[in-house]
Amino acid sequence: MEKLTDYTCNPEYLLESSQMMAKQDEFVAEILNVRLPFSTVNFDGFGEIEVGHLSEHKHVVPQAFDLKSRMTAYWKIVLRRLVDSLALHLKLSVHNLVDKELEMEIVNELMMNPHGGGGVEKLLGESPSVAGKREKLSRTIKLLRECKEVLARIMDDIATA
Repeated sequence: MEKLTDYTCNPEYLLESSQMMAKQDEFVAEILNVRLPFSTVNFDGFGEIEVGHLSEHKHVVPQAFDLKSRMTAYWKIVLRRLVDSLALHLKLSVHNLVDKELEMEIVNELMMNPHGGGGVEKLLGESPSVAGKREKLSRTIKLLRECKEVLARIMDDIATA
């Protein structure tokens, strides 16, 4: 649809296009002043343009400028839409992967194979290094409790004596 119409609802398009169209007379004047066949003009918004060959086609230069300015203004919007579309597509793909596919894999692993592979149990299980640290902390806590009891008895003996 957009190929068949000259339409966009983006206000930046109209602003950009009208700014470029305001420079049309200046550009046409540059073309009319060109005498060399391989001349170039550095024009704001378009960069460096070879204009020597345009002196033969002076009657279509305003139309060509109009088309180029509209396309340039519209292309900026198209690029932004492509980037937005790509970002939205990536976000949707990750969402579908996590919410649908990964969920189904976990459910299949838990429900279909409760005693078998145990892949999820392995993921949720404790690593050997963490298990060693947990054992060491448990022994330290047990020793501290015993020290607390001994200290409490000593304090009681001092208080009664």
